Amino acid sequence: MYELGFNYNKDYTVFNLFAPEINNVKLLLYENYDDVRYTSIDMKKVGEYFEVKVEGNLDGVYYKYQIDDKYEIVDPFCKACSINSLKSCVVDLQSTNPKGFQDEKYEVSNRNDAIIYELSVKDFSSDSSSEVQENLRGKFLGLVSDNDVSGINHLKDLRITHVHLMPVFDFVGVDERNSENYAQDNYNWGYNPENYNCIEGSFSTEPENPKNRIIEFKKMIQALHANNIGVILDVVYNHTFRNKSHPFNLIYPRFYRRDENSDFTNGSGVGNELNTEDEFVRNFIIDSLLYYQKEFHIDGFRFDLMALIDLKTTYEIVKKLRRKDENVIIYGEPWIADDSPLSKDKRTTFGLQKGKDFAFFNPFFRNAIKGDNDDSSIGFVQGNMDKGSLEAGICGSVYYNQKIQGFCKNTNETINYFNSHDNLILQDKLLKTNADIKTSTKLCFDLIMFSQGIPFFHCGNEFLISKSLFKNTYNLPLEVNAVDWKLKKDNEEVYQYVKSLIEFRKMHSEFSIIKDEEIRKRIKFYDVNDYCISFSIQNDVGFLLIFINSGDKFEFDLNDYFSGFKKCTKVFQDKIVKQEITDDLILIDARKSGVYSLSME
Repeated sequence: MYELGFNYNKDYTVFNLFAPEINNVKLLLYENYDDVRYTSIDMKKVGEYFEVKVEGNLDGVYYKYQIDDKYEIVDPFCKACSINSLKSCVVDLQSTNPKGFQDEKYEVSNRNDAIIYELSVKDFSSDSSSEVQENLRGKFLGLVSDNDVSGINHLKDLRITHVHLMPVFDFVGVDERNSENYAQDNYNWGYNPENYNCIEGSFSTEPENPKNRIIEFKKMIQALHANNIGVILDVVYNHTFRNKSHPFNLIYPRFYRRDENSDFTNGSGVGNELNTEDEFVRNFIIDSLLYYQKEFHIDGFRFDLMALIDLKTTYEIVKKLRRKDENVIIYGEPWIADDSPLSKDKRTTFGLQKGKDFAFFNPFFRNAIKGDNDDSSIGFVQGNMDKGSLEAGICGSVYYNQKIQGFCKNTNETINYFNSHDNLILQDKLLKTNADIKTSTKLCFDLIMFSQGIPFFHCGNEFLISKSLFKNTYNLPLEVNAVDWKLKKDNEEVYQYVKSLIEFRKMHSEFSIIKDEEIRKRIKFYDVNDYCISFSIQNDVGFLLIFINSGDKFEFDLNDYFSGFKKCTKVFQDKIVKQEITDDLILIDARKSGVYSLSME
């Protein structure tokens, strides 16, 4: 049986559409994306599918379907589309591979050692301060531009292991034309799915060319891989932007969950939710993920509102993705936006990932670090000590003891973060709570980098980016969202600090313990005062001793906690150091972190 969508061969193309409740379908072929005239070809119904084979080389030919002589739709299963999603397009995918891409050999960090950097392709290079050449700003190629400020050199210099790309599939809410790139009202994060298997055209230099967006996306991936940086896609298989008029609804209404009145349910908060329990919908999602993994060599997936995906589907996703790449990273949001008919025991949410080899964002640790996202509540860095939640986060949110326990079986099931693209960005939250921004930012990074689990932060956190106190910038203009790279120079001290933290974490396997029994065996906490989190991690020669201090300076007597140590060396404070300590009494500075290596041999 042929795959859904177009099945291209240079001598013919087979079109295959799943439409079990439709009586007749015509294939409409167009020479250009803006043509009105078309050639109509009747498709044959075989079971629940419509199929037709068209002779000749159709590479670059546009098409739509006419269903029941009533609606004209874009192919919801297509892998290429025209500018602004007006028509589907047949493409020879082989011709979209940059030289060397198909057989590229690369290595990215083990998924358990990942350090994830979230970014928007548009935001990353749209501002002139990025020093990206003008025609590449806000584009796939702008992300990997070779310059001294941003682009691939920034990512290499920072030494993150993976970039998490906010949506790059075809979405609605923006006009893809280059002439509209900087229009005030032409911005959207991209959580408005239209064609799941197509690449978004606004990120390409030639959005009117269906192949160009695929080629440039692959070139970007190839450049990242050449520098051992993995690529994670933000995927949104919980809803579509349109509902009644979306092709999914027109060809198969059971694509969406319904209430007792057959109306769309709204667990996504935007008017519909995909019916992932349906066998066809489940297979479509899995096939879509496998397509990205195979065709584009994608190294990981982040799932938006993952609780709206039923557990059976999630477990099957993990199984199928790992079958091709054991190192693939899989994580998501374990919550929903509104109530859903999907029963709670079937939702992909806290605790149900235990031992299942995928991860969740950790809001408990996040809130303990800096308070809730948008309100005036405070966390550790502003002086509020929720010791239990902090210690649970440091332990990778596994069961440590009766007082310290989280939602994970293994530490690679938690994504440790203080903000993502949603809600107030960290620096605005700190401003709202009257915190000292530079010092508090450093402490936030200390907590996620010195903890077990997978650290994650948003582009610009490392040099104090602000979004002018807007808490939801999904459709605000670039003057709010675009990264201001001048801040990198203005806040060089913080940037260098974050770099040092990342390098230090990568040097020490003590921060990548996976098993819960090892956590209980090797990590020990010390109750030194009400403002400092102190703990040790056992290693081959002794211990790493870590202090994360949100209060005043104080002295720590090593003899009160360690007997028989041979040598103490300060290995991190502000930067990576190697300073032997000659006094058993060490000074812990105010609102700073420090790491010491204790040798017991």
